[in-house]
Amino acid sequence: MRRIVFFLIFIGCVFTLLQCDNNGTLEDGYHIDSMESRDYSTIAFIARITDNSADWSLCTMDKSGNGMRKIVDKTVACQKPVRSNSGRQLMFTAVKFDYWVDENNSFRGSSVYELCIVNTDGTNLIVIDRIGPGESGNFGNVAWSPDDSQIAYVRTYDDYWEKTFLILYTISEDSHTMIQTEGNVCSPAFFPGGKQIAYCTAVENEHHIYTMDDSGNNNQLIIENAGSPKWSLQGNKIVYSTTGQDRSAQISIANADGSNQKQLTSSVSPGWWDSGFGRNGNADPQWTPDERKIVYVSHDNEKPEIFIMNVDGSNKTRLTKAEYRDDSPEITPDGNHILFHSRRSDMMESGIIIMTLDGKNQRVLSKEGTYPVACR
Repeated sequence: MRRIVFFLIFIGCVFTLLQCDNNGTLEDGYHIDSMESRDYSTIAFIARITDNSADWSLCTMDKSGNGMRKIVDKTVACQKPVRSNSGRQLMFTAVKFDYWVDENNSFRGSSVYELCIVNTDGTNLIVIDRIGPGESGNFGNVAWSPDDSQIAYVRTYDDYWEKTFLILYTISEDSHTMIQTEGNVCSPAFFPGGKQIAYCTAVENEHHIYTMDDSGNNNQLIIENAGSPKWSLQGNKIVYSTTGQDRSAQISIANADGSNQKQLTSSVSPGWWDSGFGRNGNADPQWTPDERKIVYVSHDNEKPEIFIMNVDGSNKTRLTKAEYRDDSPEITPDGNHILFHSRRSDMMESGIIIMTLDGKNQRVLSKEGTYPVACR
C-alpha cells in the first residue's frame, strides 16, 4: 500500500522535486484563471536568498523581473505557491526544523509545518493549519474554490503517506471539515463552476479519479487507473496522469464525466531515473486559456523540457532546449507567455525564464528561484 500511495503522490505532486532539497508535497491544485481582464503584475516564486543558507523564501518580483523581495519572514517548503483565483493571495507551507544532541549524545530533531495564506504584497498572513513538533505528517495538494471562499487540501497523519485525508477549510468561518473519501486522497481540484471536486485516491492497491459534491457527498468513480485531475477552464474536459510504457507517467484526457478517454503522450526518457518507478515520461500539463493547447514537461530527450501540443495530442512541439533542466511551466493569464524554471550554466543554481507561447523570445527574469506563479 505504501508503494502505491507514494507513486500516486509522485506522478502528480513532486514532478520537479529533484531541483529542491526538501521533499515537499504542496503542489498547485488546479484553479480556473479568473483574474480581472486576464492581467498580471507580479510573479511569485521561491528562492534561496539568504547567504550561506539552504532555506527557501517566498518572494515576488514585477513582471519585468525587477523589484525582487521576500514577502514573509518564514522558511517555506520547496513547493509551488498556490495562487487564488483572484490572483491576490497565495497558499504555501512554512517549515521550521530544530536539531539538538540529547543526554545520550544522540542527534535528535523535530519539525513544525504551517499551512498559510498571505496576500501577494506580503500582508495579512494567516496560518490555517499546523503540524507541531510532537506530531507526524505533512500538507499535500491544495485547491482554491472558484470564488476563493474555500480551500481543499490534503493532510497526512504519518510520515509515509499511508493515512491521507481531504480537509475542506471555509475561510469566513475559520472552520475545518475532514471529508470522507474513497481511500487515501491526493490532488483535489474544484470544478470551475463550483459545487463539485475531483480527486484521486489509492483504493485496494489501485489509483483512480473520483468526483464528489463540495460538501463531500455523492462520491463517483469516473476514471480508473489515473491520478492528478485538472479541469479545463470551462469544465467540459479533464486532463490527468496515467501510467505508460515501463511504468512512465503519461498525460491523458477525457470528458468531464470520464467518458471518451484518450492517452495524449507515450514517449519515455532514453535514460532511466533510478527511483523504482520506471522511466520518466510526460507530466505537469497546463491548459492554455483558450483550451486549445496543453503545455507540459517531457523527458523525451532525457532531460526535462517544456513542450506544447494541441488538445487532441497532435502537433507536439519542443519549446526549450535544456542544458540541465527546464520545468515547472506556468502560462500567464493573458495566454501570451510561459514562465518556467531553468538550470543553465550562466545561472548560479536555478532561475526563472519567460518566453512566448511558441518558445521564442526567451528572457531570464531572475537568476535564482523556482516555481514561478503569475499574480496580481
